Amino acid sequence: MAPSFALPVARGTRELRRLLRQAVDLRGLELEGFRRWLAHQLPFWESDPAFVQRTRIRDLRRAQPELRALERACRRAAAADEASPQFARLLQIEEELTKAGKAIAGLGAALARAEPEAQPGLRRKLAGFQDRQQTLQHEHGQLTQESPPRQELLRLREESRQLRSLLGLERAEAELAELLRDQGHRSGHTGGDFEQQTLALTWQHIVPELLGRARTGATARFRLLTGVGLGAARTELDQLLIRQPLRPGQPVEVLALVEVKRNPNDVAHGFRRRQENLAWFTGDTAHYDPKEYRTRYFRSGHFDREAVHEQDGERFVFARASFRHFRREPGQGPFLRRLYFITRTGTLTGVSAAALARLRHRVATDELLRLQDDASLRELLHWCQSLAEPLETPDVLQLYCSVPGRARQVLVLRRE
Repeated sequence: MAPSFALPVARGTRELRRLLRQAVDLRGLELEGFRRWLAHQLPFWESDPAFVQRTRIRDLRRAQPELRALERACRRAAAADEASPQFARLLQIEEELTKAGKAIAGLGAALARAEPEAQPGLRRKLAGFQDRQQTLQHEHGQLTQESPPRQELLRLREESRQLRSLLGLERAEAELAELLRDQGHRSGHTGGDFEQQTLALTWQHIVPELLGRARTGATARFRLLTGVGLGAARTELDQLLIRQPLRPGQPVEVLALVEVKRNPNDVAHGFRRRQENLAWFTGDTAHYDPKEYRTRYFRSGHFDREAVHEQDGERFVFARASFRHFRREPGQGPFLRRLYFITRTGTLTGVSAAALARLRHRVATDELLRLQDDASLRELLHWCQSLAEPLETPDVLQLYCSVPGRARQVLVLRRE
């Protein structure tokens, strides 16, 4: 059922061209343009407590070249340890000690909850694992004493730990971990709110367009499905607008596929994946690798049998014919018809949100990076440009603008 409230949304060629005009496409920037863009971004990044904390950690490390020297020595010592005769057995013992520790913890908890008649058996098992733990610890200690490379590695690690503690790095990294946990919780709530908003947009804008083509009495068979996977690999469809068949148990008719992206720079990732998925759904075998789609259900790697999606107590059957409305644009172009996107307004950068996050992380953590130095900044720019895919969001929006009527299939939720 369609929600009753309206959301501020824009669509059509004019809106997409507005986004394209306002884009700062990093793929084509020269050094000075990149410098200006970074100068504009830094105040926003510095409003993020996690970014600021990373820069503090970076600066602490920069101030202590001795720590980097110790870490290099640790890496060399680790390589020597791996080459030692005792390493394989030490590694095996450490894995067995981990398992024994988990078993002891589990049995201790079970013993605390157990009825009196079950306790003797649990105690015997617990004692057995404790004995095994002691035997392993003794052997581990002996092998360590017989291995000079292991002793050197442990010495260097302890020296590094003490220096990190003295510098305040351990405390700073713990604070960063706490900040990231808090951000993760907030991001989850925000993502859920956006998903609900996009469902409302689908009902308000996409469904009426398709209902206009429906025969009288057919609208009662419309359903909006979410999180559709169909037991296939690489397919997790955000929204599918479908029409139920007249005869129960027959395959549904897919009227639209709606891809949802909170960040407009991720539209291209969704577009690339859905092009491959639609090739798979429609049997266009030249445009997907069957090996990537093999599962226990689709053993051949092809969509060659019916699949079922269950939602709200209903079963929805899908077959290849369900996707008959999806066809490539003339001349073996992409699938655009009935492929919709919902995103939010924002600046297009020519790289994905994940690539931008990697750039932001590097700026905050790279101890060798000097933004004032042309050579260092140029290396950062080239690295950033290497993260771009052959098809990014500006290219996708150009595609939708190039075919009459298709631009309306990209809905942009504006910030109020």
